[in-house]
Amino acid sequence: MKTKITILFLALVTVFSCDELDKLTEFDVTEDFDTSVNVSIDDNNGGMEASVNQSSTINIADNQDVKDNLDLIESVTINELTYQIANFDGPEGATITEASINFADVSISVADINLGEADANNTVFTISDSGKIGNIANILKNNNELTVTVTGTISSTPASFDVVVNLDATIKIDVI
Repeated sequence: MKTKITILFLALVTVFSCDELDKLTEFDVTEDFDTSVNVSIDDNNGGMEASVNQSSTINIADNQDVKDNLDLIESVTINELTYQIANFDGPEGATITEASINFADVSISVADINLGEADANNTVFTISDSGKIGNIANILKNNNELTVTVTGTISSTPASFDVVVNLDATIKIDVI
């Protein structure tokens, strides 16, 4: 009986110690990763609507701690994912319709946006689809770089603006 109790005790101590040891070998990196997708449509359409398809990248390896430990990333958690319109220059009332923001192969539909109003009001749009956010986090766990593409139709041209994407993420790194 003593042997069984001793083995059970040692097993519990070992399990507890391994979990505690694992926690000691982990650290989190929390940072805002930003990118600006620059959109510029000239007046070749005679002021009519035009399609948008512009890209930029987010690279979590821009953070030195992440870069030094790329092979040791245990998980990526996206705390918040937002975008806003900045530096709009174009016709009053210009809107972007049928728009989406694509993070690699994860597409997020965007409601119609009055570009001038969104810029003037510094409107921050939050992406809250937890399933898609989880998919984006998984992409970043396995690949430190993520292409962000903005697509849609601008109602009138010429127009230029930036779509500023902010990805607030926590990257858990396990050094052992």
